[in-house]
Amino acid sequence: MPHTTFTNTSFASYVEQWIGVDPNARYQGSKAAVLRQIWTNEPTEVVAGLNLDLLDHWRLVARRGERTPTAYEQEVIDTAAAVFQSASVPALSADDVAFLNRDLGSLNFDALPSDLTAGKIIADRMTEIDRALEAEAPLAVIFLVGSTVEGLLSELAMGHRSDFLASPAAPTLKGKTKPLDEWTLFELIAVAWERGVLSEDVAKHADQVRNFRNYIHPRQQLKEGFVPRIETARIAQQVLKGVLADLERLTASPTS
Repeated sequence: MPHTTFTNTSFASYVEQWIGVDPNARYQGSKAAVLRQIWTNEPTEVVAGLNLDLLDHWRLVARRGERTPTAYEQEVIDTAAAVFQSASVPALSADDVAFLNRDLGSLNFDALPSDLTAGKIIADRMTEIDRALEAEAPLAVIFLVGSTVEGLLSELAMGHRSDFLASPAAPTLKGKTKPLDEWTLFELIAVAWERGVLSEDVAKHADQVRNFRNYIHPRQQLKEGFVPRIETARIAQQVLKGVLADLERLTASPTS
């Protein structure tokens, strides 16, 4: 698997958000040795959350570097993700809390790029998401956010076709770049991040929403033991707000 770009300092900062302390103050050795000690000594829920976070980080870095997992690597990733998800963290990480507390300002649908034609529909969906949160229906929020983000990024990609297709993170199939209308949400997020359309924290949490949206299939939810929480839904709502805020920036700094 590719290098995940961690220095000793960035690795310590990344892990600290999960275990609550500088890992080098609690454990000794290389990054790999410290990680093995964390797996052995920290609570199962913390280990599961950290490992899921690391998998998400690896996927984004790999896609940005135009690196496609081998069949064996993908099998390992899918199996590990299923195991870790079954023991997922019941409380929000410090990174999630910081993302939720991020002030995104007031959304102005009229300031969205002209390529996006569904401003009224997006506004209506935002209202529907608010109602679903009030009704404590987290799955409804997650599915609404996932489909809306996919629609926004897909329409933007179509409007900036040459820029998105030229990205080193653009997905390929049999040696050729996939047609835009066949891109998955994961691929849209990765390219939007690489092109500077999405900020890093929005892209990272948007990919979490993409993972959660897979539970639209009851068998998949049952298999992985996923229990939706209202906190997860609030993160999803913040993702949509973050995507919209990032897209508003494009009117001032448009993509090519």
